[in-house]
Amino acid sequence: MHVGTLVVFQNPGRLQQSDAEMYGRELRIADQAEALGFDSLWSVEHHFTDYTLCPNPVTFAAYMAGRTQRIQLGTAAIILPWHKDPLRVASDIAMLDNLAPGRILVGLGRGIGRVEYDGFGIDMNESRERWLESLDMILRALDTGRMEVHHGKYFDQNVPRDIRPAPIGDLKERLFLVSISPDTVPFAAQYGGTLMTFAFGPWEQRAPDVERYREIYEKEHGIQAPPTSANMFVYCHRDAAKARDMAAQYMRDYWQSAIDHYEMSGEHFADAKSYEYYAEAAQALRDDLEGMKDGFVDLQLWGTPAQCLERIEAVRDAVGPIQINGCFSYAGLDYGEAEASMRLFAEECLPVVKDW
Repeated sequence: MHVGTLVVFQNPGRLQQSDAEMYGRELRIADQAEALGFDSLWSVEHHFTDYTLCPNPVTFAAYMAGRTQRIQLGTAAIILPWHKDPLRVASDIAMLDNLAPGRILVGLGRGIGRVEYDGFGIDMNESRERWLESLDMILRALDTGRMEVHHGKYFDQNVPRDIRPAPIGDLKERLFLVSISPDTVPFAAQYGGTLMTFAFGPWEQRAPDVERYREIYEKEHGIQAPPTSANMFVYCHRDAAKARDMAAQYMRDYWQSAIDHYEMSGEHFADAKSYEYYAEAAQALRDDLEGMKDGFVDLQLWGTPAQCLERIEAVRDAVGPIQINGCFSYAGLDYGEAEASMRLFAEECLPVVKDW
């Protein structure tokens, strides 16, 4: 089983640290990933709030490429509707892949943050169509090494241009498409990407979507679908009671930060095209905010090393073959605690899980 780690660069205001200080501490955690034996290191794309201060995951991956030798580096994800030039995105990915040949994992998504859509002057109602149009252009360019003339609804490429440095050529085999809502699942399968998801809903309820992804993938490509990539928040400690208490505090705090950033309990999703799933989730949040926080914690990865292994196995039993990416630093968790949790997980869980 492939096991990666995810950095999210949160800087809650209560910590009273500068963004630069936060970056130094988060980079110290990222620097340990390869030595501890993780297979991959991921970052996300977010803008404008203290929820996640990583506006350019390609830049972060390039920085880490120069500091590491073997670990794979992933974007989870580049949010395509926020980028108004698909040629630039394709060129950035191609250069990154040349900097670390074969080590780049390309995660792409469409995003749900109204604060980010408004900041970039993009109508959320256009998100699905923008994502698909840009995705098609970028994947074709990375496959052929050339961005052809394109006149679409949202993007224009008036002249053909070669991608230089040329893409290495097998990026499609390292493609990840983020899907939290069920309606994104078919597109992930059709484009041949690994389905990547975050633990924002019960794994048992997610299982039918994952099975549908596998069925469409096999029908479209004639081969078995890759394991689902599951991103989870982690707290590992030898004391089960402490692990439970720390998870309850900091994973709840993370969920609150996500609610605030995404306006998850807001009513605007009901009026946004292709966000029906989030409109239903927002209503559920309004009905039972505290219960949903507890439910979020239950979905994550916490406990003693033995309990963490049991939780991973339970997710695998629910949705089938998986790879996991664990986030160890989030919501103002003390950095010493985060590093200790990461080391313990790496020492006692990684060797076992990798043999599964």
